[in-house]
Amino acid sequence: MLTGWFNIIKRIGLQPDRKGGDVKRLMVVNSFSFITAILCAFCGVTLAWISGDWSILYTALGFVCGFLSILAFNRIGWYGTAKFSLMFVFCMVMLYYGATFGESTQVHFLGLFLIGVPLLICTPDEQELRFMCLLMILVCLALLETNYYYQLISPMEMSRQELFFFRWLIMSVVLTLNFMVIRFYQLNITGLLKRLQKKNESLNRKNDLVLRKEAELKQINAKLSAYNEHLAQEVEARTSALTQGNMIMEEMISNLKNSNRQLREQDNLLTAQLKELEEAREALVQARDTAEKANLAKSAYLREISHEIRNPLNAVIGMTYLLLNEIDNRNRIPQNALAYIESISTSGHTLLEIVNNVLELARIEAGKIDQVQPEPFNLRDWLRGVSAIYQNAAQVKDVAIQLQIDNRLPSIIYGDRVHLTQIVNNLLGNAIKFSPEKKKVTLHCFRKESMQWCIRVSDEGIGIPEDKQRVIFQPFEQADASIQENYGGTGLGLTITRRIAEMMGGSITVWSHPGAGTAFTVTLPLNAESVTGGLQPLENTTAAQHEYAAFPDETRVLLMEDSEINQLIMQRFFSNVGVTLHVANNGEDGLALARKVHPDIIIMDMHMPRMTGLEVIVQLRKDPVLAHIPVIAISADAFHEQQDEAKNAGVNEYLIKPIEFDRLYNVISQYLRKQSQFRMRVIKAS
Repeated sequence: MLTGWFNIIKRIGLQPDRKGGDVKRLMVVNSFSFITAILCAFCGVTLAWISGDWSILYTALGFVCGFLSILAFNRIGWYGTAKFSLMFVFCMVMLYYGATFGESTQVHFLGLFLIGVPLLICTPDEQELRFMCLLMILVCLALLETNYYYQLISPMEMSRQELFFFRWLIMSVVLTLNFMVIRFYQLNITGLLKRLQKKNESLNRKNDLVLRKEAELKQINAKLSAYNEHLAQEVEARTSALTQGNMIMEEMISNLKNSNRQLREQDNLLTAQLKELEEAREALVQARDTAEKANLAKSAYLREISHEIRNPLNAVIGMTYLLLNEIDNRNRIPQNALAYIESISTSGHTLLEIVNNVLELARIEAGKIDQVQPEPFNLRDWLRGVSAIYQNAAQVKDVAIQLQIDNRLPSIIYGDRVHLTQIVNNLLGNAIKFSPEKKKVTLHCFRKESMQWCIRVSDEGIGIPEDKQRVIFQPFEQADASIQENYGGTGLGLTITRRIAEMMGGSITVWSHPGAGTAFTVTLPLNAESVTGGLQPLENTTAAQHEYAAFPDETRVLLMEDSEINQLIMQRFFSNVGVTLHVANNGEDGLALARKVHPDIIIMDMHMPRMTGLEVIVQLRKDPVLAHIPVIAISADAFHEQQDEAKNAGVNEYLIKPIEFDRLYNVISQYLRKQSQFRMRVIKAS
């Protein structure tokens, strides 16, 4: 490979019209320039390292650039300039190192090498250039000797050992260059001898050929005499042959006509086949259009189904959340009823998980899976928050959740927190589902290698047979039919988890033994920024909160929602945090109420009568009085296209039903702080 690169460098600037001698001289110049640049760089680094004077390295790098510029001159066709520049840079190297290190380094022996170079690289027509190069070498030698005699430039002070090493290093370079000159001369002489030998052999072959031709001519002359005698007989024979040839030609013409007819028939057949193919292509296009329409219809159907399911789920999960998390309710509800409510809450979250998994799989199959969006976040806070969310579901089954975090992991991780949460949610949900009572589920996060980290969720459940472990990552696949009957589920969670892990550059593996439990391990790359630090985590909104601090009394929140159940849930939630909620049943009334009360925050559904959420947000952003008010959309539309459309219209935050009250509380707190800071700036400015 190195030989190939060196051959490319030797041929820089080579033109097809160059003669043999010029080609060799060009290759000699390129070879000298490249090899000397390497030697100069090596000597510069070595001398600077040993002497401790790094200016030697910078000068050596300047010489390296000078030698490499000669390749550029040859590349653009400035051959004479390249030859003169080669000798000039060599002279500068000899002057610099001779003056810097003194005569004891024997650098002036480089002149012996330089005297032979012009004779090697210049053509007989370049007498003036050859004279200038030789004169420049002699002038440089004279300047060096003058400096050695009069000590005009004092050499660098060096120890005897350094001087000995420098002298032999420079002498090695000089010997190497002299060897190159001798080698090039040897190659030229060898080539000349080979050419002379080839010419001599060619002349000998031509002489032998002439002798053979003379003998052949004598034989031919004798044959011509005999040939003339039989010429008449030959003419008759040729005439007979021509007659037979004409007969054969006529037969061939007849065959060609038959072939032409067959070709026309084949052409007609191909035309018919082409027509059939065109009709088949049109049928395929129609089938593709039909499939695309069916896919669009499926997407529209999934959007509508998702919207219709999430609205009642919002009521179920919202009501059970308020019943379970309001202290007054817990004190008044009997324990058996409380258990029923917890079961309803768990079932609601299970149904929500199924809906999310079905939508996610549909997006994956349609090629619309979200891109990885890494961000810095606090690993330990995130893990505690995610595991806390599943405490209620675990308590219902009397299963303990144990969290283990490796101390070798950095505090701040750079990754896609949303997709990581989806992975942990699927694995934790399955582990709790398949764990019997009085057992535990372990969420273990640890560092595997220097640039890898793992999330492992293990349980003490029924386990998975070895022959079924290969199919559980396929869509809608479970270990056996009894799983669906006894535990439920769609068989989509592991499929989505695997695809998300692969999308983030990782993988997922499973260990399981029937009756001994199961452990799923997701291995992910540990981003270098996570290891080196320097990242600021985003505000964590996943931590489970159940007791909220009250908002300021003057806080005004406007809710635009046409569902009475959702109004009731939101009024109950905001009453717990000390806020009186202003409620509008449709978008038109909500816009009028906003202009009347000037709320601090507007919360609205995207599907409302009289004016939709998109129409309302457009009007809000056009109104200079209301344009600054943060708008939080709470909708059952879970597709990212719908979220992007709302955010592009001006929505600040988009929350999906069923409502996560912890996230809602954190988002409102965040925007209230911003509003307070905005009012303070307005007051100071006025």
